[in-house]
Amino acid sequence: MPTTHEFIFEPLVIFNTLQNNKPEYRLATGYQLDKDLMGISFSLREGVTWSDGKPFSADDVIFSFSIALKYPELDSHGIRQWVKSIEKRSEHEVHFRLKKPNALVAYTLVLFPIVPKHQWQLVDNFAQFTNSDPVGSGPFTDIQALDENGYLQCANPAYWQADRLNIDCLRYPKVTTNDDFISRISKGEFDWTGSFIPDIERHYASYSPDFKYWLPPASNVNLMFNFKVADPDVRDLFSRVEFRRAISMTLQRQLLIDIAAFGQGEPPRYASGMSERFSSWADPIIAEKYRPYVSYNPMLAKDLFDRVNLIDSNGDGWRELPGGKPLALTIITPKGWSDFNTTAQLISEMLRQAGIRVASVQADFLEFNDRLARADYQLAITNYPQGPTPFKYFDMAFNSNYQAPHYPRYAMHYYQNPRVDKLLTQFPIATTNQQRHQIIRELNQIIANQQVTVPLYNTVEFYQYNTRRFEGWFTKENPVASPLIWPQAPERLLHVLSLRPKKQVSEPE
Repeated sequence: MPTTHEFIFEPLVIFNTLQNNKPEYRLATGYQLDKDLMGISFSLREGVTWSDGKPFSADDVIFSFSIALKYPELDSHGIRQWVKSIEKRSEHEVHFRLKKPNALVAYTLVLFPIVPKHQWQLVDNFAQFTNSDPVGSGPFTDIQALDENGYLQCANPAYWQADRLNIDCLRYPKVTTNDDFISRISKGEFDWTGSFIPDIERHYASYSPDFKYWLPPASNVNLMFNFKVADPDVRDLFSRVEFRRAISMTLQRQLLIDIAAFGQGEPPRYASGMSERFSSWADPIIAEKYRPYVSYNPMLAKDLFDRVNLIDSNGDGWRELPGGKPLALTIITPKGWSDFNTTAQLISEMLRQAGIRVASVQADFLEFNDRLARADYQLAITNYPQGPTPFKYFDMAFNSNYQAPHYPRYAMHYYQNPRVDKLLTQFPIATTNQQRHQIIRELNQIIANQQVTVPLYNTVEFYQYNTRRFEGWFTKENPVASPLIWPQAPERLLHVLSLRPKKQVSEPE
């Protein structure tokens, strides 16, 4: 269930992404990398018990990771690619031996749930185990109700920080559609949520002064060029950075945000597509140098189109390829992704104003992925996964090792740069923050200089909260940690520990 991680199974460490990945120690009290970066040890918190009163120890950690190593289908966070073996050094210390050096392996290891060995060692089939009576280490382990309308998950009296917990239960109701969600949140039913609400001021915030929201920046949505496109004339065109920059400067990004994302987004600051979340990693001089190329400048764009001999040679209003052949491009997006579909249609209209003929094409998601994997497209729109540092974006988006059919779509532009690949191999083994920041700055500069993709807009995280019944919320003015309720934000454990009921609040009529 979505409230299993963190709330039933507490993590070893939470890395606070809004506080420069500051470690917030939970079941662990510290960690230490080996000097050769081929291992890492965790010191475990003493005095912690499971919800059934049994003591938590190193045996539980070793047992949990052994499941992932033995059963690939349960390796939810890619543990097997890094961990070679696990050693118990004492009742409260474990050591992981790695298959290859990685200075940042802790970020991955702490995402894996630690389960109680004394309960799970009796399980015959882990893949089918429903854990209907969970034993956990987190603050909410008691499932008091579970039916077709939702479930009720209540406090663990044995929780090691029970004195900090002021919330008795989490009620997780079933929501059938987005319209259902909007109808119910507008009536004040939900306290803590995170979902897309079009025109959020009108359809939510205006209903009550207690209805609040915060939309922190997330990852970018980019336009991709297929550097391996079948047509050699189009392939030559895509290879010209002047053309890619011209496309970028033809786009009115605020209009994309206002229409396709209902105003919930930000124009990109970085021509590399790096998220605004990681502004502290950027060289401001480099950022400003390339920022004009992700800004609307139709006159300069037309000059660049002319420079690559993309001109209207027959006077019909459309630019032709240098040899005189008509240029007609397509943008592919996943069917049903309304924001992407609308974005593609708007881009088509904007490029037509510059004499570039573009049609938007929608495909089922599986077909969309397959076409990108086979390089069977011209232009495409994609978003990107997030991580605790900018590395995940640059690695997933520009590492040529990921340009194979069994990998996700993010690097399927097929641009390759040996220097980029080398920097991406250096980042995980860099031993200092200064070295890691320098690597990201160089990656940012290379990708921006080449305009490999065209950043369209920075997406946002969806977070709504109701101040009528509870206080202590993480807000834009009080950005303690990520405020999200969903499992991809481990900081939600810190959030729930900060919440407390308001006093003397009358019940709704």
